[in-house]
Amino acid sequence: MNELHIDPELCATSLSLRDRAAVLDEIAGRVAGALKNLGVAEIRSAFERREEIGSTGLEKGIAIPHCALAGADTFVVGVVTLAEPIDYGAIDRNPSDIFLFIAGPEEQRNEHVRIMAALTAQLRRKELRDAIRSASSGTELVTIIQNGLQPADERHTDRFTLLVLHVQDDGLFEPVLELVSGEPDTSVAVFEGQSAGAILNRMPLFATFWNESETRGIQRIEVILPRDRVNRAIRRIEELNASREGGIHIAALDLSYATGHLEL
Repeated sequence: MNELHIDPELCATSLSLRDRAAVLDEIAGRVAGALKNLGVAEIRSAFERREEIGSTGLEKGIAIPHCALAGADTFVVGVVTLAEPIDYGAIDRNPSDIFLFIAGPEEQRNEHVRIMAALTAQLRRKELRDAIRSASSGTELVTIIQNGLQPADERHTDRFTLLVLHVQDDGLFEPVLELVSGEPDTSVAVFEGQSAGAILNRMPLFATFWNESETRGIQRIEVILPRDRVNRAIRRIEELNASREGGIHIAALDLSYATGHLEL
């Protein structure tokens, strides 16, 4: 990931915001002030669409609202803290008071995921969360976040699961990728592939049943995530797929060892 720049004007402490709508209004206004060429309403709608996929509230009071914007030419990252935490649909069902938000160019989704992964990794540290809550100004928040950035830890554990998703429905791919990349403590990789029909149509025995027009591409998403997050992630994916017939295959495999990382 390139060096991350956070402007103090995008940060604020101890705000009095009563609910999710007020939080989205606040961060959309700050992003609009930084991007200039996009309006507040357009930006807020993009954040709202992402929240409709699934809340970006994580745990321990952290939320990471984010969105991809057509027309944005740079990434905007900021953080606001609340005087009193609010219900934001967090994973642990506890209220949220730290909102680290990200908006960036629609065509740079890989960089978007890198930024989210880096920030999520640092926010796992209690001392950093405590420092953010104790900050008294936007400038202090910027210093805390930028000094805290560090590579995600390597994983040597038997408490993680490999979630393998084969997505054939193009309309599902981006919502599913957004959903799993927003889960805390995860590593995500994407691979392009073909369905079995792409091979079977070339085999004499099966040629009668498949032809080129019937073969479809498949995108494979591999996610390493904590084992106690697997059922929830699968439930959320199935909710996305509820109105469709097929289009996705899900498998979960317990891991005894995982390390390293892949470039997105």
